[in-house]
Amino acid sequence: MFQLIFSIGALLLSIVILQLANSMVAPTIVLNANSAGSSLASIGMIPTIYGLGFVFGCFWARKLLKTIGHIRSFTFAAALLASLTLMMHLIPDTFAWIIFRGLMGVAIAIIMTCIDSWVGHVTPFEMRGRVMGFYSTFTKLAYVGAPAVLAYSVTVNEKAIIFSVLLFTVSLIPVCLTKLPQPSIGPEVSTTFRALLKDTPSAFVSVFVLGFTNTAVINLLPVYGVEVGFIESQALLLLTAAHIGGLILQWPLGLLSDLINRRKVMIVGFMISSVVAISMTLPIAANGQFAIILTFIWGGAALSLYSISLSHAIDHVESEETVTVCATILTTWSIGSIFGPIVAGVLMEYFSVFALYLFCAVFHGLAGIFILFRVMTSTTRLNLEKDLSEEEIDSLTWPQNRPLV
Repeated sequence: MFQLIFSIGALLLSIVILQLANSMVAPTIVLNANSAGSSLASIGMIPTIYGLGFVFGCFWARKLLKTIGHIRSFTFAAALLASLTLMMHLIPDTFAWIIFRGLMGVAIAIIMTCIDSWVGHVTPFEMRGRVMGFYSTFTKLAYVGAPAVLAYSVTVNEKAIIFSVLLFTVSLIPVCLTKLPQPSIGPEVSTTFRALLKDTPSAFVSVFVLGFTNTAVINLLPVYGVEVGFIESQALLLLTAAHIGGLILQWPLGLLSDLINRRKVMIVGFMISSVVAISMTLPIAANGQFAIILTFIWGGAALSLYSISLSHAIDHVESEETVTVCATILTTWSIGSIFGPIVAGVLMEYFSVFALYLFCAVFHGLAGIFILFRVMTSTTRLNLEKDLSEEEIDSLTWPQNRPLV
């Protein structure tokens, strides 16, 4: 395993550097727009247009990777990110920033599709869970480390944007030097939302629910903390605890998914997340220490499931379909991430701040129950097939005799 991780080290280094830069740009632009006196509506458009650009990029990434390959696609997207970030520094206009962030969303989607499919393609089935978990852990280091680097750059030299441009550029170096073979993409790539739902429904439902709920909780968690009575520093600490939980538990859960059925790990993760989310609405969560512990557990369960779901989807396709499956999975997640915060925000406004975690608990619980139903159905079919002839198996009404997923 460690030899494989060493071979993909260049990809991991590039994606960490790039995500660190992107995680610095996002809050810097919002703060700059606020300092410039922009309206809250226009400031709110910045992440919204970024999300829409991300969805568009997921669709375009498949054709781009097939046309020019992985290394050139990564180079194109990283260079575009560096150029757009520099233009943000040169053109201090909120409307222009909104457009630039939308284009950056396209570029980030290309980057993520490229690296996800590359790592998934070169990783054998028996190691996929832990390697994808290791890869996800590295990317989460960028999300955790970005605020610290940003604070340092702003305090010392007030050139955080320029530093982000530098990081985007440096991220090109490891990928350009890698000797890792690029995935081959077949001439006919037909994986679509309908095909993904039909072939791997557990993965499809899982990533949509994760995008729909997790982005809502992560974006609105500081608001939840302040509204329930915590001071701002404690509210931000909740967000940190969630990210650290996902960072620490990502690899162990990936390893566990290699040792047992991935769907069983997904079921347990969703159920734990649902129970903890309900606990966050109880009086025990009013205590700051308990709230941090519960948020840590929630982050460890909920924020670790995406890579396991992606691994489950890759397990059931041919190697030449890896790129398309990764793009479709990423698109499914991003569509959920656009609407989730809006729905959660409306529920919080019309009911109470606790609706945020109840919203998460309901959908995570339903996702866990759905995957459990799929596992039970698969087990029933396997038990029946042990005692049936081929002719009798063919006469069964199981849909198209699809893989048991």
